[in-house]
Amino acid sequence: MSQENHGLIERSRSCHLLYAPNLLNLPSANYLKVGILKQADSVEKIVNGGRGQAWFLQVSGMSLVLRAYQRGGLVAKFNRQSYLGYSVENTRAFKEWRLLQWMSESGLPVPRPVAASVCRWPVSFSPLYRAHILLERINNVVTLDQLLTRQAAGEQLWGAIGRCIRKFHDAGVYHDDLNASNILLAEDQSVYLIDFDKGERRDSESSETQWKQNNLARLQRSLLKQQAKHPQYFYSEKGWEDLLFAYG
Repeated sequence: MSQENHGLIERSRSCHLLYAPNLLNLPSANYLKVGILKQADSVEKIVNGGRGQAWFLQVSGMSLVLRAYQRGGLVAKFNRQSYLGYSVENTRAFKEWRLLQWMSESGLPVPRPVAASVCRWPVSFSPLYRAHILLERINNVVTLDQLLTRQAAGEQLWGAIGRCIRKFHDAGVYHDDLNASNILLAEDQSVYLIDFDKGERRDSESSETQWKQNNLARLQRSLLKQQAKHPQYFYSEKGWEDLLFAYG
């Protein structure tokens, strides 16, 4: 076991586990691969949202989300779960955990990271790996997508979403897949962003800020796509204008 920035790493022959020691007590290196589901008091598979497999868990009084990294698109037909990578710090799981830890410490509204797991597959000396990430669950929330299938969002809520996105952009945080399913809304109109796989920190002060507008355009495309899929979807141009006005 070794100390790394903002976390501990537990190693075995085939697995590396990066974890927050204040949230987990001496877990094994393959904890997310086999151990956690055995220890869970309850397990509920998540059926809505992204392409990866994910579960809600209750473990030792903690509400958690476990997500397995999975590919999408054409390549998923041939290789669903395996990734190529030699350095564990450059794996998708470790990079997302580090980013989430920094954002959480910076006061940005994200779930706290608990652990990230990288295990070599199919043998311990393979260059391929499979990965999982474990997060604290944000309770009593719905996704923006879920809300809009049931009711319209008011001006205040669209404004809260715009201000939330602006906060991340001002901090230089790029979200690779900003869509309506990755925005969580609480009853008090608090807004959270989730799923930072392939997200990264960028220079928010440089002249190269087109990524911010691309981020917003990605969200708008997702809303229009969902509107076209559902016979009733409460998205409107007025809502988008309210979001952009609050974003500034």
